[in-house]
Amino acid sequence: LAAAVLAAAPHGAVGAACEGKESCQAHVDSLIDRLVSTQTEMRRKINTASMLEELRTGVLTGKRIELPSAQRQHLEQGSPLMGQVTFDARHRPISTNMSRHFKPLDVIATEIEVRFQSFLGLKRASAAQKAGPSAVLVTIDSASKLAIWDLEGKALLESFDLGHGDGRTVTHMSLSPSQDNHFVLSADDAGGMRVHNLKIVGVQKDKKAGGDQDAKDRKKTELSISTNFSCSFVLPPGPSGEERKLTTVTPVERGSQTFFVAGDHLGGIAVFLRNGTLKGRARVTEDPGGVLGLQRASGQSVLFFSAFSFGFFSPSQLDVQYPPCTGWNSPLFDVAIDPASSSSRVVLALSDGDVIVFSTTQGKSKACDLSLKFPHVSLLPFKLHAFKGHIMGLPTPLPDTPNKADFFREMYFFNLAAMEGGYGMSPSRAVALQASFRPKQPDSFALTSSPSPQDRGKSHIAIRFEGEKGVELFELSLKQPPAPKSAAGGGGGEENGWASWLNWIPKAGVFGMTLVGVIIWNIRKVTNQKSQTRGSGGGMEDLDEDFFKERRKRMAASAGAGGALDAGERPKVEEVGGDGDD
Repeated sequence: LAAAVLAAAPHGAVGAACEGKESCQAHVDSLIDRLVSTQTEMRRKINTASMLEELRTGVLTGKRIELPSAQRQHLEQGSPLMGQVTFDARHRPISTNMSRHFKPLDVIATEIEVRFQSFLGLKRASAAQKAGPSAVLVTIDSASKLAIWDLEGKALLESFDLGHGDGRTVTHMSLSPSQDNHFVLSADDAGGMRVHNLKIVGVQKDKKAGGDQDAKDRKKTELSISTNFSCSFVLPPGPSGEERKLTTVTPVERGSQTFFVAGDHLGGIAVFLRNGTLKGRARVTEDPGGVLGLQRASGQSVLFFSAFSFGFFSPSQLDVQYPPCTGWNSPLFDVAIDPASSSSRVVLALSDGDVIVFSTTQGKSKACDLSLKFPHVSLLPFKLHAFKGHIMGLPTPLPDTPNKADFFREMYFFNLAAMEGGYGMSPSRAVALQASFRPKQPDSFALTSSPSPQDRGKSHIAIRFEGEKGVELFELSLKQPPAPKSAAGGGGGEENGWASWLNWIPKAGVFGMTLVGVIIWNIRKVTNQKSQTRGSGGGMEDLDEDFFKERRKRMAASAGAGGALDAGERPKVEEVGGDGDD
């Protein structure tokens, strides 16, 4: 190799660099190192050119290409548009079929600019109202007016003034958690909170249909809604008169009692009674920004979170039940409680796009253990919502995010069971669905599941798109994921061997096969015990009639041949006496 390099190099350059054997060898080594580095750089540039060609092809054809996780994150940091033309090869979504999972129903409130939307669940009073709606959609527009709509787009209540006054903007809306007692809680930018009771009545009316249609089918339940003011209250000022800014508010029911729980920017939580009287206030965090959000948890507790902690607060005792959980560096953006874990597992969305899961119990004791981390598929933080064994996330830009319009927002549905099984060599199945509404940009959403048994599996989602009036209503269908499996064969890949074959057998079949095996084993066990007992008794129970016949024949043959025996070979005769012998 050294000779080849010297032969290829110019004679003058070699002569100038070589003054001896050692200097020539050093010069050759430097040339080889330069050639190797040049080769590596050429390969890198070839790979870059190939990747750019794939990106160009994807942009022209409208198809996304797969990129390794690290490359995709690096490119997306330089240009947010990369998220529109690429997939994470490690965590490619299982489905991107919008028409299969999102069924468009209607566009509601097309003439108003909606700021908040949420579903209010209704209770079916009797069997005669089975055909009635299971929920209504409640909206508040930019003029702080309340409206209520049925799921067919009909306005049940329009342009109701919530009474916050001129110059005030409604910043929070929360609905009653119970289906028996309906109310709307609204709060404005000055910290004023107002509660309005809702009376919802279903009226049976005949449909306009003729023929032989069944009488039951001709009945339709129409809703009538009336509202009246209940109470108003504000956050109390501090000891020295400092103003406490409202950051979040939610109603909580404890038996027959209803509490209104409000968080402020100084880290305090205030609890109000149903009539608006202040029950008390407790400080739960010292993080900057104070209490960022509240969510109803299991029992009578409330989950609160700040930038770097979360915990559970008791409105009745006005105290934090256990020490808050901490341990992450990026500020917290949103949280969701896994419904299947009875509030023992909390999903945290961080501001840098990471999503982590904390377990708050370990056996019968309390804990704060990091148990899971979602794949990093977005630079924007997620708005979270739990749905049928999935965690639904909508990337949402922060107020100080540069170039917000360049980020493409899609809805992600993360499969918790697949992530619990772990990741292997094969692509994971962590992202069950990635829904794109291009060219529209989802800004917020509200989700509900029908409590009716006959409507099992049906859910509705109301999405508000950026720059558009009204909200679009969809019927959302997504199957419950199977139980988590081991990642021995790869994260989400098909398992091999007899264990995967057993997954296709029903549980009743497995039980039957096990029961038959147990019966056969017990029969063989009893048979072996009897055989051992017969062997220990001399084997007389194994004799039968054919054995005695064969024995008599042999004895008769031996008696007929007795004359041929010598005197010294006389057979031995044993005398058997009878009962009359002496």
